[in-house]
Amino acid sequence: MRKRLILIWFLGMAVTGCAQVASGSFQYQYRMVRMDSTWDSKVDPMLQQYVEIKHQQLEEMINIVIGHSERTLNSFVPESPLSNFLTTLLLERGPQYVDDPMFAQCDMSLLNFGGIRSQIPAGDVRVADIYDVSPFENTLVFLQIKGSELRKALMRFTDKKNEPMAGVVMTYRNGKPVKILVGKEPLDDNRLYTMVTLDFIAKGGDGIISGVQFENAVYVNMIFRDFLIEEIKEMTSAGKSIDGRLEGRVVIERQP
Repeated sequence: MRKRLILIWFLGMAVTGCAQVASGSFQYQYRMVRMDSTWDSKVDPMLQQYVEIKHQQLEEMINIVIGHSERTLNSFVPESPLSNFLTTLLLERGPQYVDDPMFAQCDMSLLNFGGIRSQIPAGDVRVADIYDVSPFENTLVFLQIKGSELRKALMRFTDKKNEPMAGVVMTYRNGKPVKILVGKEPLDDNRLYTMVTLDFIAKGGDGIISGVQFENAVYVNMIFRDFLIEEIKEMTSAGKSIDGRLEGRVVIERQP
């Protein structure tokens, strides 16, 4: 993303002809075609000009400064400044993107460390930086889930393999969860909780909440990356800078 043009080279197959046979199947012939400069040595001037214009427009778009970060924000297990910033922003600002009063205020947010692909640099933050952090097309999802089902998912976590959350504090002892707080209260198996997360996670991605039953699910056509860009712009307009800190969302106790 950062001022680079990624060229992808394909080795493709071109079907030169096919024929239906009596059995209902078909036969075909093909030849291998290397998809490089030999594919079309003649450059169309109009097409080349169009590509160059679009490339310039893209460069201008991704280099727009949308905010300022107090420090470099990195992501790492089990808790990090960047993952805390992202999950807090999702928890606090995500509900405005869903037209359902049930999710007007969510109890927690959940992301995955595997989906956070870069850092936010100190100083000016550009659109390109957010593309680096979140290059995927994952969209927002709002879930209502019973406490017993939520517990089923969270009890899979360890102090070395967990996922970023806001609104939740996990305490581990000898690597295993021994206390779970949601909204500063112990997780109640009989209560219904609301969560904002991503469609990748809701559909079983990384096995984070696979096999967990939802009471309700609302999928929203808002890409997480676009959400971040819009909300960072709003923060900047309000005179706020980007920042994230360790907050004790993960507590690790050691027994002698």
